[in-house]
Amino acid sequence: MSANVNTNAIFAMRDVGEDLQRLRTDAGLRQDDAAERLKVSRFTVSKIERGKAFPTDRQLDALLSLYGANTQVRASIQAKIEHGKSYGRAWWEQPRFRNLFRGDSYRYFYVEDAAERISVHSGTYVPGLLQTRRYVEAIAAFGQKQESAERREAFVESRMKRQAILSRRHPVILDALCLETALRAVVGGKDVMREQLLHLLTWAPKQNVTLRMIPHSAGAPSIHGFPFTVLDFPGTENHSVVSQEKLRGQLLHDDPADVRQARRKFADLTGYALSPQETIQRIEEIEKELR
Repeated sequence: MSANVNTNAIFAMRDVGEDLQRLRTDAGLRQDDAAERLKVSRFTVSKIERGKAFPTDRQLDALLSLYGANTQVRASIQAKIEHGKSYGRAWWEQPRFRNLFRGDSYRYFYVEDAAERISVHSGTYVPGLLQTRRYVEAIAAFGQKQESAERREAFVESRMKRQAILSRRHPVILDALCLETALRAVVGGKDVMREQLLHLLTWAPKQNVTLRMIPHSAGAPSIHGFPFTVLDFPGTENHSVVSQEKLRGQLLHDDPADVRQARRKFADLTGYALSPQETIQRIEEIEKELR
C-alpha cells in the first residue's frame, strides 16, 4: 500500500542522522570516536549521520550514552525512528520490489511518495505517472528483454502502483513536460498508443495535473531528451530533490545548486512548450491520426 501522507522513513532517517551528528559535535567527538565505541568503521557512523540508515537499538544506546544525551533527547530520537520504521509496510517494501531496485532507484519510491509537487521533463517518453499498463509493458518488453518475465512484471507493477500518488486523499501536484516525439512514437502499436493518448486526455484536465508538450517546431529544445525530475516537499525543513535517470537507474541530488540548475532548465524548456490547452488539442489531433 502507499503511505498516503507527506512524511516517511527517508526524512526520519535524515532527522535522526542530523540529531546524532549535532550531539556528537556538541560533545566534542569525532566520527572515529563514535566508530570505536560501536566497534564499526567510520563509514557506518557517516552513513547513519547522512540519513542513509537507522542505527540499531544497540548502536543508538551506545551513541546516546557516549554523547551524554538526556532522557528527553533519547525519547525524541527513539520516537523518530519508530515513526520512520512504521512506513516499512509500503508496497515497495515487498521482496520482489526490493530485489529489483537498488540504491537511489529504490529510495526514489520514498521520495516520490513524500512529495507535495513534482516537476518532470520526461523527454521522449510519456511521463511515467501518466503511462498506461500496456504502454509500460511495451517499454519493458523492449528495454528489458534480457530480464525474466517476473522481473519485467515487477517493473510494470511498480510503475502502476506509483501512480496512486495522483489520486490519493492529498494528491501530488504534477507539472509535466514531454517532447512531441513522446506522443507521436507508436509504442506497442496503434491500439496501445491510442489508449495511452486517451489516458492523457483524461488526466490532463485534472486540477492537480499540468501537461505541456514541446513541439517539433520549437527547434533545439524539441530534441532535449534528457529526463529529470524536481521534487518538492511540505515544510521548509525538507530540502527539494533532483532525480536524474541514468543507464543503471535513478540518481538523487539534494544539493541546492543542483536543484536551482534543474529548476532553471525546467523553466527554460517550459518557455518552448505549448500551453496545457494547446497540448490537449495536439494530443486529440495525434489520436485521430491513429484511428
